Amino acid sequence: MHGRFMTRAALVLVAVSPVLSAEGGEAAAGGNALVTPQIGLFFWTLVTFLILLFGLRKFAWGPILAAMKGREEGIRSDLARAAKERDEAQRLVAEHRALIDQARRERAAAVEAGRQDAERLKSDILEEARKQREQLAKQAESQIDASLRQARAELKGVAADLALRAAAKLLAKNLDDATQRRLVEEYISDLERMGSAGRPN
Repeated sequence: MHGRFMTRAALVLVAVSPVLSAEGGEAAAGGNALVTPQIGLFFWTLVTFLILLFGLRKFAWGPILAAMKGREEGIRSDLARAAKERDEAQRLVAEHRALIDQARRERAAAVEAGRQDAERLKSDILEEARKQREQLAKQAESQIDASLRQARAELKGVAADLALRAAAKLLAKNLDDATQRRLVEEYISDLERMGSAGRPN
């Protein structure tokens, strides 16, 4: 690019040089030397310009372009690094959100599992209490039945003893009506007393 620029500048100067030389001849004939350019001045100006252009190209434009290219590469690298860091940040945010969602699901599952365990424990306790209550009721019922059987057996024995005693008394005596009534009443009261004593609490 810079070579093409220098070539074009040289061609422009070469094309303009005949015009300038003609004007220089006219100026030498009677014009002002400061206003009218001369061939020698034009030549050395062109040479100076070309030397300056070559020097700038050799020593200034190369480092300037290299610095600009380096700066451009640095900017591209910074942009690429920034894009990479942005993608990494977005990935980390997504992972963080996924971890939060997973923690919420695990917490909800743990709460639900705890609730189900509590319900099972409650059901087990109630079932065990029901079984114990039924067992105690059966034991109490069997004890009551046994006590009733024992009381009936004892009552039968006592009633038989009292009947034998009453019969012995009746046979041993020739009793009048008042005495017989009194003996029957005593027998009945003895039965009632023995029945209340043998009844389970």
